[in-house]
Amino acid sequence: MPKIVDHEAYRKEIVTKAVTIFSEHGYHGLGMRKIAQALGMSKGALYYYFSTKEALFTACTESVLEPSSLYGLSSGEPVPENKQDALRKLVSSLDLRFKGEMTVLLDYVKNRDRQQLADDVLLKMSDERLLLELEKWVGKSNAQQALALLMGGLLMRLLSANPTPIDTVVSWITALSE
Repeated sequence: MPKIVDHEAYRKEIVTKAVTIFSEHGYHGLGMRKIAQALGMSKGALYYYFSTKEALFTACTESVLEPSSLYGLSSGEPVPENKQDALRKLVSSLDLRFKGEMTVLLDYVKNRDRQQLADDVLLKMSDERLLLELEKWVGKSNAQQALALLMGGLLMRLLSANPTPIDTVVSWITALSE
């Protein structure tokens, strides 16, 4: 009997694994052959699900920007309703993968001028999604500042020998809504 494949579930599995691959290797250092090899599948099978590396990278970006991924939630787990709890989950989740995401981001934007960055659909999507989440907790007028504090706090945690505690970063952001 032929094997029945849930193509949508398999596509999601590919995306989940590809996020890690991009985080480890960057964007420009990977081609579809190397990605397929890291996934343990043929290049043809990968092309069945994603016609280009850009299509796969877009799917990966969309995946990491889903609320469940942003907040590090289990399947079916809701975003906490309490502002402090939600922001702690958000900052903690982003902190766990920040180094990998910065590796990919810096590689992705390398050699692009300011206009190319401003026009990039994935960068816009990322900013919009993070701002939308932060608006829920600090309001629209404070979301941009909250994003700067979030990114700055995560960068300080990454680069410092004595990292700023996550609760401190959360307190900086929550202070904007008081």
